[in-house]
Amino acid sequence: MMRNALLFISIFLLMHVQTHAQQVLLQNVTVIDGDARVAPRIASVLLRDGLIRKIYTSTPRKLTNTRIIDCTGKYLVPGMMDAHVHLATVVDEDLSKARLLTDSIIGNMSRHGITTVRDMAGNAPYLAALKSDVRSGKTIGPDIFYAAQFAGPGYFDMIRRSGREGDLGNSAWYKAIMPGMDVTAAVKEAKAAGVSGLKIYADLDAKLIRDLTEAAHKAGLKAWSHAAVFPCKPGAIAAAGVNSMSHANDFAFQQLPGDTLEIGKAWQALYKKDFRLDTLVQIPLLQEMARKGIFLDPTVFHAENNRMHSAAIVTRLAHAHGVKVVAGTDWIYNTTGEVPLLQEMQLLQSKCGMNPASVIEAATLNGARVCGLTDRGAIRKGMRADLLLLPGNPLQNLSLLFQPEQVFLNGKELY
Repeated sequence: MMRNALLFISIFLLMHVQTHAQQVLLQNVTVIDGDARVAPRIASVLLRDGLIRKIYTSTPRKLTNTRIIDCTGKYLVPGMMDAHVHLATVVDEDLSKARLLTDSIIGNMSRHGITTVRDMAGNAPYLAALKSDVRSGKTIGPDIFYAAQFAGPGYFDMIRRSGREGDLGNSAWYKAIMPGMDVTAAVKEAKAAGVSGLKIYADLDAKLIRDLTEAAHKAGLKAWSHAAVFPCKPGAIAAAGVNSMSHANDFAFQQLPGDTLEIGKAWQALYKKDFRLDTLVQIPLLQEMARKGIFLDPTVFHAENNRMHSAAIVTRLAHAHGVKVVAGTDWIYNTTGEVPLLQEMQLLQSKCGMNPASVIEAATLNGARVCGLTDRGAIRKGMRADLLLLPGNPLQNLSLLFQPEQVFLNGKELY
C-alpha cells in the first residue's frame, strides 16, 4: 500500500511539474536573427514570462521546471511584421459583425507568422479595442500599432464627395490640418487616442509637414508620411525629417517640373507610356534619407498590381544606397489562405536586389524600428518572445516563413 501511495504521489508531482512548467527551451535550433549582419547559428533558446531569457551556444546544464522541445534541423526567426495594413479604414456600422471579420483576418495573419502590424490609419477606438483584446488574450492576432491620419481640409472634402460619411477631419485620428492651427494640441489629442504615430497624408504645405513632424517627435510619436504629400514633392518630405516614407512609386514625382505638384496632372504624367524614371534625380534624395535614418515603406506588391513599376527600381536604388526598407503591403487580407506579405517579400528579393537575409530584416527588425520598438524584431536576450519555429531554411525559400510549425506570441504558443 505504501509503495502504491508513493508511486501515485510521484506520478502526480511529475504531472504537476510538466503542466506548470514555467519556461520552455527550444533546443538545438538554427537561429536566424532579424539583423541581416548576424550569421545563422545553432543555439538553444530559453523562453520565460513572454521573454527570451537566455541563448545558449552549447548544451545547457540540467534545467528544472522546463519543457524542452528538440528543434534539431529546424529554424527559429523573429515574428514577422507587416508595416502597412488597414484593419479599420471602413468599419461596418454593425460593430459586432465587423469584429467577427477583423478577428478572422488577424487570426489568419498570426497563423502565417505575422506577430506585429503597423496600421496606417483607421478608426482609433476600434483599433484600441482590438489591440487590447489581443494583448489580453481574448483575441488571437498580431500586436497592433496604429496611426492618426492628418491631412488638409481639401482632402477630407474630396472624401466626402466620394460618398464617405462620418465625422471626417474632425476627430483626433482623422484630423484636418490648416495653416495657423495649433498642431501641438492636435498631436496631443491623437496621442490620447492611443496612436503611435501620425500618418502625414495629403493637402499640406512644406511648413505644416515640418511643424507636424516636430510636434510628433516632441510628443514621443513617430511621423509616418506618404512619399508625396500633394502639393509637396518627396524632397520636401525627406527635408522635414519624418521617420518613414511610404510608396516607392511616389518618388517618381520628384522629377516632375516645378516646386509643387497638382495631383491630377502629376498622376497623368506618371501613367504616360513614355514616362521614364530619372534615377539621377532619385539618388540624392535616397542618400538624404539614408543620412537621416528615414525608412522606406515601398509597398512594391501594391505598386506592381497597379502598373506602377517605378517602385521596384526606387526600392532597389534605396537598398543599394543604405536606406532601411520595411516590408508593408497596403493590401487586402483575407480570413484564410495566403497572405500578401509573402508576395511583398518575394518581390523585394526578385525585383529589388535584396538578399533573403535583408528581406527578413525588412519584415522583422526594420518593422520594429520604424515603430520605435526595441523589444522585438531580433532574437536577443531580454526581447519579447515573438518567434516562429520553421521546418526548413527561409534563407533558401522565403515562403517557409509563412508555414511555421509553431508561432510564439509574447511567449505563448498560438498554434
